[in-house]
Amino acid sequence: MARGLAKRCPRCGTKGVFDSYFKLTERCPGCGYRFQREAGAFTGALLIAWVFTLALMILPLFTYVLWRGVTGNDHLAFWPFAALSITFAVVVPLVGYPITVSTWAAVDLVSRPLDPDEVADAEAHAAR
Repeated sequence: MARGLAKRCPRCGTKGVFDSYFKLTERCPGCGYRFQREAGAFTGALLIAWVFTLALMILPLFTYVLWRGVTGNDHLAFWPFAALSITFAVVVPLVGYPITVSTWAAVDLVSRPLDPDEVADAEAHAAR
Protein backbone atom coordinates (compact mmCIF):
# COMPACT_ATOMS: atom_id res chain seq x y z
CA MET A 1 0.00 0.00 0.00
CA ALA A 2 2.88 2.37 0.79
CA ARG A 3 4.23 1.86 -2.72
CA GLY A 4 0.88 2.85 -4.18
CA LEU A 5 0.74 6.00 -2.06
CA ALA A 6 4.27 6.83 -3.25
CA LYS A 7 3.19 6.47 -6.93
CA ARG A 8 5.36 3.39 -7.43
CA CYS A 9 4.66 -0.07 -8.77
CA PRO A 10 2.82 -2.03 -6.07
CA ARG A 11 4.64 -5.23 -7.03
CA CYS A 12 8.30 -4.17 -7.22
CA GLY A 13 8.42 -0.52 -6.11
CA THR A 14 9.78 0.88 -9.37
CA LYS A 15 9.37 4.61 -9.97
CA GLY A 16 8.18 6.04 -13.27
CA VAL A 17 4.90 4.20 -13.66
CA PHE A 18 3.21 7.27 -15.17
CA ASP A 19 3.68 8.34 -18.81
CA SER A 20 2.26 11.74 -17.90
CA TYR A 21 0.47 13.24 -14.93
CA PHE A 22 -2.87 11.68 -15.91
CA LYS A 23 -1.66 8.53 -17.72
CA LEU A 24 -0.53 5.39 -15.94
CA THR A 25 1.67 3.17 -18.09
CA GLU A 26 0.15 -0.11 -19.25
CA ARG A 27 2.91 -2.11 -17.51
CA CYS A 28 5.53 -1.50 -14.88
CA PRO A 29 8.86 -0.64 -16.51
CA GLY A 30 10.67 -2.72 -13.88
CA CYS A 31 8.75 -5.96 -13.43
CA GLY A 32 6.27 -5.98 -16.33
CA TYR A 33 3.19 -6.02 -14.05
CA ARG A 34 0.03 -5.11 -15.98
CA PHE A 35 -1.74 -2.42 -13.96
CA GLN A 36 -5.17 -2.76 -15.56
CA ARG A 37 -5.78 -6.47 -15.11
CA GLU A 38 -9.40 -6.37 -16.32
CA ALA A 39 -11.82 -3.94 -17.91
CA GLY A 40 -13.10 -1.40 -15.41
CA ALA A 41 -10.32 -2.19 -12.97
CA PHE A 42 -9.86 1.45 -11.96
CA THR A 43 -13.44 2.12 -10.94
CA GLY A 44 -12.19 1.76 -7.38
CA ALA A 45 -9.72 4.59 -7.96
CA LEU A 46 -12.63 6.83 -8.89
CA LEU A 47 -14.40 5.79 -5.70
CA ILE A 48 -11.35 6.59 -3.57
CA ALA A 49 -11.01 10.02 -5.22
CA TRP A 50 -14.72 10.73 -4.85
CA VAL A 51 -14.85 9.80 -1.16
CA PHE A 52 -11.72 11.78 -0.31
CA THR A 53 -12.96 14.82 -2.25
CA LEU A 54 -16.41 14.66 -0.67
CA ALA A 55 -14.92 14.42 2.82
CA LEU A 56 -12.77 17.50 2.21
CA MET A 57 -15.71 19.38 0.68
CA ILE A 58 -17.94 18.72 3.68
CA LEU A 59 -15.30 19.68 6.25
CA PRO A 60 -15.55 23.48 5.70
CA LEU A 61 -19.34 23.30 5.68
CA PHE A 62 -19.41 21.37 8.97
CA THR A 63 -16.94 23.88 10.38
CA TYR A 64 -19.29 26.72 9.44
CA VAL A 65 -22.27 25.03 11.07
CA LEU A 66 -20.28 24.13 14.19
CA TRP A 67 -18.83 27.64 14.49
CA ARG A 68 -22.27 29.23 14.25
CA GLY A 69 -23.74 26.73 16.69
CA VAL A 70 -21.00 27.17 19.30
CA THR A 71 -20.57 30.94 19.09
CA GLY A 72 -24.15 31.88 18.24
CA ASN A 73 -22.73 34.37 15.74
CA ASP A 74 -25.40 34.94 13.09
CA HIS A 75 -23.19 37.37 11.16
CA LEU A 76 -20.54 34.87 10.11
CA ALA A 77 -20.22 34.95 6.31
CA PHE A 78 -20.95 31.68 4.55
CA TRP A 79 -19.16 32.46 1.28
CA PRO A 80 -15.56 31.78 2.48
CA PHE A 81 -16.60 28.30 3.62
CA ALA A 82 -18.47 27.68 0.37
CA ALA A 83 -15.51 28.94 -1.67
CA LEU A 84 -13.16 26.61 0.20
CA SER A 85 -15.52 23.71 -0.38
CA ILE A 86 -15.71 24.48 -4.12
CA THR A 87 -11.91 24.82 -4.26
CA PHE A 88 -11.56 21.37 -2.70
CA ALA A 89 -14.03 20.01 -5.27
CA VAL A 90 -11.80 21.17 -8.12
CA VAL A 91 -8.28 20.86 -6.74
CA VAL A 92 -8.37 17.59 -4.79
CA PRO A 93 -9.30 15.32 -7.74
CA LEU A 94 -6.70 16.98 -9.97
CA VAL A 95 -3.87 16.88 -7.45
CA GLY A 96 -4.79 13.49 -6.04
CA TYR A 97 -5.38 11.63 -9.31
CA PRO A 98 -1.97 9.91 -9.62
CA ILE A 99 -2.01 8.93 -5.96
CA THR A 100 -5.50 7.41 -6.13
CA VAL A 101 -4.72 5.48 -9.31
CA SER A 102 -1.47 4.00 -8.02
CA THR A 103 -3.02 3.29 -4.63
CA TRP A 104 -5.90 1.49 -6.28
CA ALA A 105 -3.42 -0.62 -8.27
CA ALA A 106 -1.88 -1.61 -4.92
CA VAL A 107 -5.30 -2.40 -3.41
CA ASP A 108 -6.11 -4.54 -6.45
CA LEU A 109 -2.84 -6.45 -6.14
CA VAL A 110 -3.27 -7.02 -2.40
CA SER A 111 -6.87 -8.17 -2.76
CA ARG A 112 -6.24 -10.33 -5.83
CA PRO A 113 -2.69 -11.70 -5.94
CA LEU A 114 -1.28 -12.54 -9.36
CA ASP A 115 -2.07 -15.98 -10.69
CA PRO A 116 0.74 -18.01 -12.31
CA ASP A 117 -0.25 -16.91 -15.84
CA GLU A 118 -0.06 -13.24 -14.86
CA VAL A 119 3.32 -13.77 -13.20
CA ALA A 120 4.66 -15.48 -16.35
CA ASP A 121 3.23 -12.65 -18.52
CA ALA A 122 4.83 -9.99 -16.30
CA GLU A 123 8.19 -11.78 -16.35
CA ALA A 124 8.07 -12.13 -20.14
CA HIS A 125 7.48 -8.39 -20.52
CA ALA A 126 10.12 -7.49 -17.95
CA ALA A 127 12.69 -9.55 -19.85
CA ARG A 128 12.17 -7.46 -23.00
